[in-house]
Amino acid sequence: MNEDRGKGTDTARRRNPRGQGDRLRAEILAAVARLLDQKIADSALPVSLREVAREVGIAPQSMYLHFADKDQLAHAVAEDGYQRVVAAMREADSRAAAGGADTSDRLRAQANAFCAFAIAERGVMRMMFGHDASRFGEPGQVHPARLLWQQWVDAIHACEKEGLSWPDGSEGVAMILWSALFGRFALWTSTFGHHDEEELTSFVDRIVGAVLRDAHR
Repeated sequence: MNEDRGKGTDTARRRNPRGQGDRLRAEILAAVARLLDQKIADSALPVSLREVAREVGIAPQSMYLHFADKDQLAHAVAEDGYQRVVAAMREADSRAAAGGADTSDRLRAQANAFCAFAIAERGVMRMMFGHDASRFGEPGQVHPARLLWQQWVDAIHACEKEGLSWPDGSEGVAMILWSALFGRFALWTSTFGHHDEEELTSFVDRIVGAVLRDAHR
């Protein structure tokens, strides 16, 4: 057994000279980086179809009545996530409009709805954004993130209809807003944050306020 292990090690790589432990450590970290890149490029769900079936309480074979494989399920999870976050943003916009809010406050309401969804659906958010989702679906299929992107652009267009304009244009502003909110959420969920929801809400108000201050009438 030890002989086999030695053979495997010798064929995989040559031993570093004594005293070059730092070199081996660097090689290990580089290998992990390569593997992580491969995992990120993989669109597979981090759970098996069997696990999902057990969670639902159905036979594993029943999964295949709806999804041929994990790739199809991954696409469905991401697509459903984008649809639900956009629905939440549109509902927040409608409530704000019904209450007499102007487009600035409606934009703020949608931004808060986006972050509220992200907080409540962290696992789905990781599936939506944490993988190379460009591989989801069939070749030529519209990426499900397009729906969310269009929602941000429409929110900025609504502000423009009330006389606001930005040097970067509507799409440029939409990208700045989306990037800032998602980036702050990513930090909030990491060890850098305190996981205080009020902290995230405060940031939403500040970034939306900054975007609106950059506008011209």
